[in-house]
Amino acid sequence: MKIPKSVLVVLDKPKHPQTALDQAVELHKVSGAHLQLVSFAWHAMAENKEVFDAHQRRALKKEILRVRNEWVEGVVRDRRLTAANLSAQAVWSADIAQWVAEHAEAVDLVMKSVHRSKTLLHTPLDWQLIRSCPKPLLLVASDQRRRPRSKPENDVLATLDLRNSDRKHQLLNLKVLDAASRFAELRGGKLHCVAVVEYSEVLKDLDLLDARKLQKQTIAATDEFLKSLIAPYAIPAGRIHRPAGKVGHLVAATARKTKAGLIVVGSAARRGIGARMLGNSAEKILTSAPCDVLTIHP
Repeated sequence: MKIPKSVLVVLDKPKHPQTALDQAVELHKVSGAHLQLVSFAWHAMAENKEVFDAHQRRALKKEILRVRNEWVEGVVRDRRLTAANLSAQAVWSADIAQWVAEHAEAVDLVMKSVHRSKTLLHTPLDWQLIRSCPKPLLLVASDQRRRPRSKPENDVLATLDLRNSDRKHQLLNLKVLDAASRFAELRGGKLHCVAVVEYSEVLKDLDLLDARKLQKQTIAATDEFLKSLIAPYAIPAGRIHRPAGKVGHLVAATARKTKAGLIVVGSAARRGIGARMLGNSAEKILTSAPCDVLTIHP
């Protein structure tokens, strides 16, 4: 991954903290990246053909966008950003994920703050973006899990999947490492990597699986493969982590242990009903992550 030179920033709604924008401004300071700010506005009433005629609907839409554009201008002004650094606009769209998927090709990185609320039948926007965004997606933590710490959260944790050694998975692992290395450099932090040994809790509870034995066997079987992946990055043994259990919880625990401020994870996302019911590793990691998460596609 190259150092981002153009970044699409999805703004939060007015009155919400603009966490993603604040992080984007910091990224701009160290990379010189051009920021493209977008604020999404939409109201069902302005689309209601049974209540309003076409002229009234256009007038409602125009007024809503006018108010939102004024707010966007205020956000830019408050942060003392100049036209040379960015472009900003309010967009009328009910399908944010689709709009981002269509416009992300023109940028190097997409940034958005995290919203964790979800139900079984509602797919959060963050998950939709993980599945559909064609470019690296940086989801910025915006809740209280980010407690103040004694040192800056500059270290970066690369999440590797060693379950498959085929070319597709190996290339995704390499892209994760490359992106993590770039961001560690930008942040002035250290690069860590984690490769979780996954196993079934059901089999463990039924005494059909010895978790410690499986962990040792898996580490031994994948040790050379892991070394070949990380060789170009000279990651010392003390920053290589091989816990065993559930991916989401253990990647989050490793991030807390290492005090990492960013987790980088590959996402070859499922789609359809399987994705909705099961999710994928990137989504599970995002659910538990105590810090920012950068997702990378193959």
